[in-house]
Order: sequence, then structure tokens, then C-alpha cells
Amino acid sequence: MLKAWFNAFCFSLLMLVAIATKAATLPQQAKLHYVDNHGIPVNMDFSQQNNHYRIDVSLNFIFYHLNFVSTGTVSGNTLTPLSYVDTRQGKPYAYAVFNQQTVQFGKNNADAQHVQVDGPVYDMFALGWQLGVNEGQLAKNTYLTNGKKIYPLKDISFIGQQPLSINNQLTNISLYRLNRGDDVVEYAFAPSLNGIPVRISYMDNGKIYTLHLKSGLIDGKAIKTL
Repeated sequence: MLKAWFNAFCFSLLMLVAIATKAATLPQQAKLHYVDNHGIPVNMDFSQQNNHYRIDVSLNFIFYHLNFVSTGTVSGNTLTPLSYVDTRQGKPYAYAVFNQQTVQFGKNNADAQHVQVDGPVYDMFALGWQLGVNEGQLAKNTYLTNGKKIYPLKDISFIGQQPLSINNQLTNISLYRLNRGDDVVEYAFAPSLNGIPVRISYMDNGKIYTLHLKSGLIDGKAIKTL
């Protein structure tokens, strides 16, 4: 009797551990609204359908218009990018096309470059979703591109947690930092929101941009931060 009780207790304990450590899952659709450190609104739409994903980031403010689109395939919690396009002021600026171990990339007014890689290549926004859903873990030999260059990512550092109010409930967000060449990119994720990026900080053309999540819809569920 005691043995049976003990076995049942162990099984229950294992089930609780499994539930607690269950990996986050990517949403089917998310419409997120950020504001950058200059007060400019930024929209990010994530969607997946038929094993394909699309991330569409847009910044539109008076005469300042940026659009970044990342597409690829998705299997479980793994994003495999196929293309990335950076459009500015309505004109193509830079791009990257991924084909197995070959990446074609470059600015649109320059000759295309080709690089052989031995691991996955992400743009900054796709990397944010991949890192968030995998709790800051990177696959071996991961690369990052902005369409102009390819950067090998050797390390990502966990730099701590900070409190954030989401739907009037205080929760901890996890912060990570990585090097992109001589620049630093930082991400913050909310485990309570399946690891979606709630903050992204990066440098572009010598300027630092930090996107803070303010509100959105995740699979139809409204969120709001303070």
C-alpha cells in the first residue's frame, strides 16, 4: 500500500514538474503595439499559417517610414527564415534570402553578396521571437543579419529580471544581451506571455532604438503594459 502511494506521489510530482517546465508556444497571431525611445509608435504583426510565419514591423511617423518583413517556415517552436526585407521611405533598402547553407544579401543599390553558413540565420525581429519562445537559448552556430551584413552570434547573456505590469498584474520579464559586431542588441521577454518580446533595443546607422511594448492582441486576447 505504501509503495503504491509512493509511486503515485512520484508520478504526480513528475507531472507537476513537466507542467511547470513546459516550453512556451508561439501564438497563431499577434498584433503588438510598441513605442520607441523617441515616442514614435511601432507596430509588429506575427502570424503563422500552414507551417509558415510572417513578421511585419512598421514605423510610420510624418516623413519617417520604415518597414521590416521576415518570412519563413515554422515547426513547433523553431522558426526557419526564408527571407528578410528592409524598406525605407517606401523604397527597398536591404534584403536577405536564405537557402539552406547559403545567404544572399545586401543593400539594394549594391551588388548582391553570398555567404556560406553552418547554422540558422535570423533577422533581429525573428531572432527575438525565437529567443523568447526558447527562453534565451540559441542553436549552435547562429547568425544575425540586418540585410547589410552577417554577424556570427557566439554568446547571449542573461542580464537579469525586471518587474513589468501586464494587464494590471506585476510580472517579471527576462532580459538578454548579445553582440552584433561592435553593437549590442538587447531583448526582454515575458514568460507569462509565452515569451513574446516586450522590449527590443538595437543600433541602426549610429542611432539607438528601444521598442517598448504598450498593448496588443495575442490570439485574440488583449494585453496592456504600464
